[in-house]
Amino acid sequence: MSEDIRVTVRFFGSLREAAGVDRMRLSVLPATPVGALWGHLPERVRRGGPPEGARYALNHEWTLPGAPLSDGDEVAVVLPVSGG
Repeated sequence: MSEDIRVTVRFFGSLREAAGVDRMRLSVLPATPVGALWGHLPERVRRGGPPEGARYALNHEWTLPGAPLSDGDEVAVVLPVSGG
């Protein structure tokens, strides 16, 4: 059985407001996909599932939701920005 790895998830905008913090440490199984982190977040953050258009950065590089996580990784969840 694999030991859990530790990753840091960073939040911005409305996700940061929902989380009440700008970052959160999570324990997940090795090679968990970036997009699967939603299932590990507190209900107040993950309510309704990942927002449409959410993007992910893994260790400061844009990545796809299927990218596997490693111990010590940092994931930023970035929501689409609208303006006018």
